[in-house]
Amino acid sequence: MRMQSPIFCARESSAFRRFGFGFRISCQRSRRWHERILTCKLRKRSKMARVLHVIPYQKFFPPVGGAWRPFFFLRELARQHEVHAIILQPQSELQGERGGYRFPDNVKVYGPAQTPPPRTIFDLLPARLNSALHYRWLRRSWRGPAGTTALEIHHLLEKILCMERIDVVIFEHLHSMMAAPIVRRFSPQSIRILHAHNVDSDLHEQLLKAGNTATRADLSLLHNARWSESNLHRFVDTFWTCSEIDRAKLEAMNQGRIHGWTIRTGVDTTVLQYDDRADKFNRKEILFCGSLDYPPNRNGLLWFHTSIWPLIRERLPQVRLVVIGKGRAGSEFSRLRSEPSVDFKGEVESVIPYYERSSCVVVPLLQGSGVRVKILEAMSLGSPVVSTPMGAEGIEAEQGREILLADQAESFAAAVLRLLANRELFENLRGAARRLVEEKYDWQMIGKKINRVINEIRTVNEVAQSEHPA
Repeated sequence: MRMQSPIFCARESSAFRRFGFGFRISCQRSRRWHERILTCKLRKRSKMARVLHVIPYQKFFPPVGGAWRPFFFLRELARQHEVHAIILQPQSELQGERGGYRFPDNVKVYGPAQTPPPRTIFDLLPARLNSALHYRWLRRSWRGPAGTTALEIHHLLEKILCMERIDVVIFEHLHSMMAAPIVRRFSPQSIRILHAHNVDSDLHEQLLKAGNTATRADLSLLHNARWSESNLHRFVDTFWTCSEIDRAKLEAMNQGRIHGWTIRTGVDTTVLQYDDRADKFNRKEILFCGSLDYPPNRNGLLWFHTSIWPLIRERLPQVRLVVIGKGRAGSEFSRLRSEPSVDFKGEVESVIPYYERSSCVVVPLLQGSGVRVKILEAMSLGSPVVSTPMGAEGIEAEQGREILLADQAESFAAAVLRLLANRELFENLRGAARRLVEEKYDWQMIGKKINRVINEIRTVNEVAQSEHPA
């Protein structure tokens, strides 16, 4: 029988079903009930929570790519709460200031690099069988895919949860969420939250449709993502997404048995300062920025180079394309790297000088989910953006006002050429984009919502426990 936290201890009724935080209410009344609880002031308590943040990144600091959003969540949480973090990157690499950012001094960090997992009897088995059986033994269940991240950090979870009374545990991505059953065993009172950066099943499905072949591994990734996302209510109490679209999809996949929150992705506008130099329009350098080991970025860059770049070069032969981004640049980029009009930089220490040197930024994504930080970075720094609608999904930018959008090669090339030929459009677009970022996407403003949501989630939990005691 599954051990349940107090947040799941509401009384059963055949007319009721599980919602959001576990108390049982009718589907029709779910949101109304949720809103009523959030507004009630039944109990006074400290706003400070003890938070455990599970961050499964080998390279987390300085923040780039997928680590961008969790880094700033960690930083903003640490402003108000006591934060513990499990991070795979060695602690020695989290020191000092890098890229204009500093790791929060008041976060207590644990990691397998400092404290490796103890050896077990499962280590006598072949690696794949070891992972499969060891994880299922830790979880006490045969259902679902094995969680390799859970195997790396289970001993740290046990140690922290036994030493500290943790109020909230935040899991970054689905693979770290597989450790949620361990949290339930050792700290049943802790509220468990998934931080979902994408709808992974959507992303895998898009990539399968775009590819010529589907390997067994590809199909397995899709199946595992679908299963995990359809069973969020079994692992966590609530989830966060970066767009309303993703939140609605995940709630629908769970048939209303869990409620999520949308928290925007942002940028630090004090670090990413606006480039107001008048000669930016004359630079005629186009920038592509994105992790090259992320398939949507890789596919988008290849599409841009093959189908769009020749159309731009035909009209503007002096223009150059600069490509920056971490990750392995494989043989598929060999033609692009050898072209004289392309400056293929790869991974760089700081992206800011490249934004400053460029006249505009292109985001030619054909697949993806979540929100593209690179668009917000460019907007903050004063580089106008041309993107596909898919690339700009989740960002409240108006076509022709803060961004130019196009989803066909010809229209995309035409948008870039129009931007580079029209100074008034160029200046108006980048100025409006910076104002948009300042008003809606600055991390200090978003951080207030993160901490407010944490407090509201705790209020819901406390009210649920008081109204439906075990």
